[in-house]
Amino acid sequence: MELIALEFVIVLVGMFVTAILFYRLPVIPDIKEDISDYPLVSIIIPARNEEANLPLLLSDLIKQTLPVYEIICVDDASEDSTAQIALEYGAKLLSLPEKPNEWTGKAWACQNGANIAKGELLLFLDADVRLGRDGIRMLLQAYLKEGCTVSVQPYHKTKKNYEQFSMLFNFVQIAANGTALPKQRSIGLYGPVILISRHDYLKIGGHEKQKKSVIEDIAIGLQLKQSGLSFRLFIGNKDVSFRMYSEGMRSLIQGWTKNIAAGAANTPAYIFTMVFLWITSLISVPVNLIRSAILMDWVWLVVYSVLNTIWVLILAVIAKRIGHFKVWAFIFYPVLMLVFVGVFTVSALKKLFGLKVTWKGRAIETGEKS
Repeated sequence: MELIALEFVIVLVGMFVTAILFYRLPVIPDIKEDISDYPLVSIIIPARNEEANLPLLLSDLIKQTLPVYEIICVDDASEDSTAQIALEYGAKLLSLPEKPNEWTGKAWACQNGANIAKGELLLFLDADVRLGRDGIRMLLQAYLKEGCTVSVQPYHKTKKNYEQFSMLFNFVQIAANGTALPKQRSIGLYGPVILISRHDYLKIGGHEKQKKSVIEDIAIGLQLKQSGLSFRLFIGNKDVSFRMYSEGMRSLIQGWTKNIAAGAANTPAYIFTMVFLWITSLISVPVNLIRSAILMDWVWLVVYSVLNTIWVLILAVIAKRIGHFKVWAFIFYPVLMLVFVGVFTVSALKKLFGLKVTWKGRAIETGEKS
């Protein structure tokens, strides 16, 4: 009986910390002001085997309400038609040889793109990012208002059923980074969208300083802090979105395996504890619901049925702000949680023992420290 009561308390604590971890989701503001005099922005797109995503992003950039100064597509030794597509859309193409062993692929591409960029501001965009017509304007206005580096976790658009399994990973990524705390205390940036001044980029040593890091976005954020430079994080909207891992379930598992444990290792202890309690609560409710049904313990069955309904509603409310997910993902969140726990376990073991994970046709060392 004492154990059951303790588990019940843990569930309630987990629900309580949800209000702290997701206190305020800072959606990037749409400031309706004209920008007559603004710094020139160089857009840098690191691309490896991105023939499916690249045409979509480049098409978006051509249609921007705020003129784009230059678009640099860095072809990171692609094995498909990435380079040809970049040229077809009028982007400046930088084709790189195979990366040096001491570099991760994305850091290598970003650094080389930054080396030839001419703008005062550098905007690093992943190829799977989608921008509405006002996307660049919104990013630039956010930068001008904040007066520091701006990074965005894009609004996550999904289409196929397997893509719903990214929902809880998104939740944990936002929570663990401290983005939505009552007072934002983020540890790092979000890799898909980073807008930084050339001055600040050079001051922190660019991507070269983080060339071995699997999670270069977190590493750059830490480097900004160490250099006394501020940054501000936002959640995307319809004008700043992406569709992650559209290639299939295998790419989804590989992508999150590469990132999730490495990110957890950089999370401050107090945030890690809250995230742990949040996850434990999510797991505990369906487990106790099933156990109560098997034991025909009708009182606890009713209690956990109510708690399960509350979790479904909580997840639905938060998910609506961070992405477009299907209703079944909320209702069957225990299934998504099983996948999350499995991927996190594999990721943690790979990081602990320095094992590799395949990503974009490359074997990546997950044991590297950021």
